[in-house]
Amino acid sequence: RVVLNDLSQLPQDYSTTPGGSIFSTTPGGTKIFYDRHFLLKCRNSPLTKSPPANMAKIPGITTPGVVDIPKENGTQGAIQDENQKKREGHEEQPQFEMDI
Repeated sequence: RVVLNDLSQLPQDYSTTPGGSIFSTTPGGTKIFYDRHFLLKCRNSPLTKSPPANMAKIPGITTPGVVDIPKENGTQGAIQDENQKKREGHEEQPQFEMDI
């Protein structure tokens, strides 16, 4: 058994086969095999762009705290996430008081 203490101890071509294909495993142990032709074909796909063009804009999750969204009349509005509102407003208070 070989014990690795750092990822730098793995060779650069660890999961590459001699033909240039790549394989990986899922957490359940299923082996996934990607051949070189498939990976090169997927490289130019719009789905592989980061972030995807049609990704939902969720303040604080997929975008920073404020998101500009178009209103019905075409002007831009801003939505602030709840954490930003808390920072600007009052300090956080306990949900209820307890007598000990």
